Amino acid sequence: MLQSPKRLTGMQDASPETVAVRDGVGGALCAYLSRYGYQPVDTPILEQTELLLRKSGGELASRMYTFTDPGGHRVSLRPEFTSSVVRAYLEGLQQGPFPLRCSYLGPVFRYQGEGSPSGPPAADLKEREDGADLRQFTQAGAEVIGVEGPWADAEVMALAVNGLSHVGLAGCQLVVGHQGFAGALLDSLGLSDRVRMFLMGNLWPLGRGAEGLEEVREKASALGLLRQGAGEESLAPEAPGEAAAAILERYFQTTAASAIGVRTPQEIRERFLRKQTMTQDAERMEEALGLLSRVAQVRGKPATALRQVRSLVAAPAALAELAALEETLEAMSHYGVKGQVSLDFGLARGIAYYTGVVFEVRHASLGGVSLGGGGRYDGLLVALGGALPTPAMGFAWTVERVVELLAKAGRERRFQRRDDLVLVRANDPAAQAKAVREAEGLRDQGLMVEVDLSNRSYEQAVEYAQARGIRRISTVDGAGKVAYRDVPERQ
Repeated sequence: MLQSPKRLTGMQDASPETVAVRDGVGGALCAYLSRYGYQPVDTPILEQTELLLRKSGGELASRMYTFTDPGGHRVSLRPEFTSSVVRAYLEGLQQGPFPLRCSYLGPVFRYQGEGSPSGPPAADLKEREDGADLRQFTQAGAEVIGVEGPWADAEVMALAVNGLSHVGLAGCQLVVGHQGFAGALLDSLGLSDRVRMFLMGNLWPLGRGAEGLEEVREKASALGLLRQGAGEESLAPEAPGEAAAAILERYFQTTAASAIGVRTPQEIRERFLRKQTMTQDAERMEEALGLLSRVAQVRGKPATALRQVRSLVAAPAALAELAALEETLEAMSHYGVKGQVSLDFGLARGIAYYTGVVFEVRHASLGGVSLGGGGRYDGLLVALGGALPTPAMGFAWTVERVVELLAKAGRERRFQRRDDLVLVRANDPAAQAKAVREAEGLRDQGLMVEVDLSNRSYEQAVEYAQARGIRRISTVDGAGKVAYRDVPERQ
């Protein structure tokens, strides 16, 4: 006997009630965004894989559903909306003066490892990511393109937290970090691009203290970013770079090329300079690891956290980023967002394109799981083919998380839209045609109507209506006379 095929882990079936609530919540969130001028757009579920990899820096590569279509194109199911919205904008989806505001609602897809709801790359990803135990989930969100500054940042973050209050979720917390501050801090240390990218990618584990610092050290050692001891071919590894280079040049001027061996002078120069760079990187890496680890552990109320992090930092560019962040926090207070804000300088959203403020919306009843989040990504438009640098910022809610929290609070029923559902029945089979005409008339009035097709008695119809959440029954007799009765609550 053949067994019925089972659904994939992380892919969820949805009952009519679940769909009603999910779509109702998503629609309410998007309606809230429309009050601020964010107009709905839609993008394809399938995108070119290259687009998504260029946007994420390859970080989502192992988690995308990727395949080759019949035309030979490498395509992927979208893992989020931002890259698709930016692509659509660059292709002329919206024309007009800046800023451009758009909203969206739809499914996204991210692969999770078998047997582990949190999936790769980190075992504790579920505690940090919006839909980490789902392979398919729904995002509702917004993007604003062509504007920057504290007031722009404040509007987007206020939408993220106030929109949840609009659908009935009180007590949400806005956790704010700043990739731009971390980047400016690392720039001040004179690090190579390779080291800088590595440290930016490991900001979150550094915020976990000694354990996280040791974890990052091990990664850095495996990649050769920390000193492993002098190799047998090292050339004056402790000598200053410029002095050592001068010594090497004098050596070449006084030594015949044939005496050097099988390597040419140019090959030796390149090897020497590469080793000098690696040595300098290792030295600066030690300094950067210690400083960034201390910074990434700073979290708490804005005034306290800003004071603590300023005591650790002297770089003017990094301090300027903190000043801009402080202006953003002040601007948010005019949207009624103040007491529920905290800072976390170890916050990282896990995608490489963020260049400024980043944030998540959380609620205590869901532990560390995020209801949504986003940030500023001023370099993304150029990375995806834009001619000019263009500021942009956005965020997305995970609708399933919002529904889960509404259900815990007992506030999801208002999105089920059952109050206007009517059951129309004929009290005699001969009156069925009149019952159908009655139902059509009610539908023309905008009501949701079911017609009883099973010739139930009134008592049976009441039981059915109670089970389905129907509030009214309309009974039609052979003369076309209609009687309405409210359905009593189930005892």
